[in-house]
Amino acid sequence: MKKTIIAAIAIIFLASCNPTTLTFSFIYNDEGPNKEIASKMKELLESEFNVEIMLIDGLNTNANLDSLIHDKVDIALVENYVNYQEGLNSAFSVYSEVLHILYQEGMDGSTFASLMYDGPVYIGREGSPTYNLMMDLWDYYGLDASQITVTHNMPDARVVVELTNLFTKQHLQDYQGFKLFSFDDANNLSDASTVQGITLKYPRLSPFIIPQNSYWSFTDKPIVTLSVDLVMMVRSRMGEVAVNDFTKTMLRNRQIFTSIDPLLFEGMKEDFDQAKLNIPLHEGARIFLEREEPSFIERYAELGGVILSIIIALWSGIASLTKWQAQKKKDKIDEFYEDLMNIKNGITGISTIAEGMKRVKRVQLAQNKAFEMLIEEKLVANDSFRIYMELSKETINELRGKMRILKTKQERATS
Repeated sequence: MKKTIIAAIAIIFLASCNPTTLTFSFIYNDEGPNKEIASKMKELLESEFNVEIMLIDGLNTNANLDSLIHDKVDIALVENYVNYQEGLNSAFSVYSEVLHILYQEGMDGSTFASLMYDGPVYIGREGSPTYNLMMDLWDYYGLDASQITVTHNMPDARVVVELTNLFTKQHLQDYQGFKLFSFDDANNLSDASTVQGITLKYPRLSPFIIPQNSYWSFTDKPIVTLSVDLVMMVRSRMGEVAVNDFTKTMLRNRQIFTSIDPLLFEGMKEDFDQAKLNIPLHEGARIFLEREEPSFIERYAELGGVILSIIIALWSGIASLTKWQAQKKKDKIDEFYEDLMNIKNGITGISTIAEGMKRVKRVQLAQNKAFEMLIEEKLVANDSFRIYMELSKETINELRGKMRILKTKQERATS
């Protein structure tokens, strides 16, 4: 009994040494420099505060937003090209992603429609910001999507669309034999220009000019295109003090991020245009931007709660320790692996598209369940968990590949 009492006091003492340590989950799409941006944000926040930031490679924009809305994650990097939904808020604008449309030399690049119909066209994975933006542009131009050949394999494309940061010289070397499409002549920009018409219908987009010679031989003249802001978003129920501190720290240390891309220097500013945000500001970010510092009680209410919890824990330490010893966590990830491998091993036997879609849904539901168990601390965010998430994404891609093969066979059979 004496040893048990000493162990209980030791646990309480260790907890009191660092009572404000909190864990936040940060999801992003691994496109362009997003992973590097998220990693630098993690390093900065963990160096400034007693927090642990868990990075998660997301599936797509809609899935990331769903995770925020349902409190499965705390922070996300999401394009400001999504519809308003309750449960999430903006913190600040990170930088402007630029739309690049590249086409092979010899193609008719005089109009947007001629390029799209003369494909095949690569527009990124389904549900990605690039994909969603192109769907809107096809609608704006009145194009028949069924007449546009889309490829999911970039090397097969004659037209490649990327919504990303500014290209480096090394990146452009991958596009030898290609040209950049321009929506307008830079000298003819006005309220009646094509890009102004597009942004009038889709106000989350902005005109963007890639200056002459900035892309070497690709820009023998200015390229008129579009851009959309990448925004740091948070779940609405995230604490005001945390959002306030995180926003203030990252915006005041923006020089750390400029080595990633020059656009970050222009994007991560305290005086960014809040009116352009499609998702309203979180109150914690607004407090910082309008310089309303949290009161003493607001800032330290959480710490006071922790101290109170420690006092209570002192009285119930022995009982808590006994309960903790009796209820050690069990890693249940093997159950997810077993189900996933059954699906993966059965891909070759799928004979219908409906069957394939059913299994994709089954994997996605398992992913959501795994995240729920992670938040509930029934699973641990270790290497096994991360490998499972990667393997599940790979399985979804294999299932979708199988469905494309089945679709092709059906089309050939009916032709």
